[in-house]
Amino acid sequence: MTTNRIDSCPICNGKHLIHKLSLTDSISNKTFDILQCSDCGLHITQHAPRMQEMSEFYPDSQSAIYKPAQSSCDKWLDHMLSGWYKEQVKIVREESERHSGVLFEMGCKEGYFANAIRNNGWIAHAVEHDPTAREYGNKRFMLQVEDSRRLFDINARSYNVVVAWDTLGEAVDMHRTIEKLSQLIVKDGTLIIAFHNAACNDSKHYASSWSGWNTPRKRWHLTPQAFEKLVEPHNLEIVNLRHSTHRATITATTSMWQACGQKSIASTLWHNLKRVLTTHNDDTYYIYTLKHKQ
Repeated sequence: MTTNRIDSCPICNGKHLIHKLSLTDSISNKTFDILQCSDCGLHITQHAPRMQEMSEFYPDSQSAIYKPAQSSCDKWLDHMLSGWYKEQVKIVREESERHSGVLFEMGCKEGYFANAIRNNGWIAHAVEHDPTAREYGNKRFMLQVEDSRRLFDINARSYNVVVAWDTLGEAVDMHRTIEKLSQLIVKDGTLIIAFHNAACNDSKHYASSWSGWNTPRKRWHLTPQAFEKLVEPHNLEIVNLRHSTHRATITATTSMWQACGQKSIASTLWHNLKRVLTTHNDDTYYIYTLKHKQ
């Protein structure tokens, strides 16, 4: 396998990269190091696979992710995710101040959000790198999801809203990608970029078991400081910042299951309740709304 070695930060060009932790990918059973740029805070997956070799790091069609929920825990997680898709639709409506339009999603996974926004009166287009997820979304929801390599072929000024829900970190070149996403929205369009904060309390608490890492599929692990520095050269203005307790709870739940090696609704609920009472989880998931500078 050919990998990419990173010697400098792609956001600030800093050379001060320190080892943060090592974690083992549950799909490939391979171990990767996470480095942290001490200048801007970006976290980096060292030796991430090249895009053309990433297929072995995605679940195949026999994975549980593509099967109906069986256990009570799986059903509970499905219920939580269903609430998250509804919240995403609400966020798009409020941030764009529109109830319909043409939307593009970068990295739609299995297509649940694209289907939800379409069912709420929008036209939805999407790309996705994972071929199994792409096929699943196209068959189950009758979407027309294309390979993510098609992103740079899409005509500029084609969308009222462009969203990237925790997928910017999967891009090979974040600067090139965010520039393209900004070109896709119309003059008064809305760009929504969300990500798990690599410096949040839960990432420290769960360490290598934190599900927000999703390494090596995610090459870059953003922090608010790193993201805001990334946006600076792209003629974009940050107009709003939101957090999602719903998304943070899902991430904490899956992280605890990974850490404990078991799924128990009772223990999960009790654990999450204690976390809510003793810590602030509004630093886990950041949702930025951006517009073209006028």
